[in-house]
Amino acid sequence: MRINTRFTLHLALGIILWMLLSGICIVIGLEGILPLFKKSVSEAYQSLLVAWIFGFSTIVCIAVFGWYFGGPLGFIMSWIHQLSQENYKQPVGLSKIYTRKGKLRMRYMLYQEVLQHLQSLSGKLKAAETEREKVEQAKQEWIAGISHDLKTPLTYITGYSTLLLNDQYDWSKEEACSFIQEIADKGKHMEELIQDLSLVIQFNNTDGKLPLHKTNQDIVDFTKRIVANISNNPQANDYILHFKTATSVINIDFDTKFMQRILQNILMNAVIHNPPNTNIYTQIFDRVEHVEIHIVDNGVGISQQMLENIFQQYYRGTTTESSSEGTGLGMAIVYKLVQAHNGTISVQSEPSNGTTFIITLPKK
Repeated sequence: MRINTRFTLHLALGIILWMLLSGICIVIGLEGILPLFKKSVSEAYQSLLVAWIFGFSTIVCIAVFGWYFGGPLGFIMSWIHQLSQENYKQPVGLSKIYTRKGKLRMRYMLYQEVLQHLQSLSGKLKAAETEREKVEQAKQEWIAGISHDLKTPLTYITGYSTLLLNDQYDWSKEEACSFIQEIADKGKHMEELIQDLSLVIQFNNTDGKLPLHKTNQDIVDFTKRIVANISNNPQANDYILHFKTATSVINIDFDTKFMQRILQNILMNAVIHNPPNTNIYTQIFDRVEHVEIHIVDNGVGISQQMLENIFQQYYRGTTTESSSEGTGLGMAIVYKLVQAHNGTISVQSEPSNGTTFIITLPKK
């Protein structure tokens, strides 16, 4: 039953009871009380008595109506005011609107849907507030991590530059080249960090609709070259990279620059976050309407908490005291770049049982 229908029925029933009560009181007054005085009473006095009885019964009914209809409304308004003050706790007196059997009392039953929606809204607002605080905390930790990540290579650049500019030492050509190489490497690392930040800002400003420059290419050959480049990276010297596919050529449309970023981020994560001698498999499966790229390792795996937050923009998964090679935006960028290709990405992992990333890309 809708609340307006229920309200109309309750109001009609109240008016009928008020009229009956007034009629009964008038009859009792005229037929039961006046004869007790054993005196003839004028019609004017009788009319006055009727008016007094009617007025008194009306005042009583108004008070009852106010308690019956207005009490729950007052409770609802105080609850809404409490929510507007960002106080999402259960309102005082909530237990009193229920009977011992856990059912709403009759006068609160009138606003059953409103109370249910308020309770649901309160829970959602509380959950949203908790999530907002969680994101804010993650953002603060992320900012601290970014400062740490930028400060570390900057320290190297400043240190080596100071050594090269020091006139008290006569550095050999090999030493000077070594210092310059370190400066160049750290500068490149800082550039990559800034590119990550710039890319995320682009995503946020365009609601994730980053313009892509797609061309039709062989995803098998492209992925094979990315795996080969990673295997030649000095950081991957102690890791075993594999590439497997049952189909030699699969042509699909993709953005070369961003697809390289997707695959490199996942493969380098598998290298950075796993111990030496970890096997890393890249497999391509040709499905009817899409292509699947599986990147699987037999490394340390990912904890459940990290797994739930791995694609979150401000989640790093490490503290600022631990070793870090990036902004913590890597997986968030991968997720958004895959979405920009109208694809999907998922991850499966258990601690000590390795990790599997599955990228699905449409053929058309």
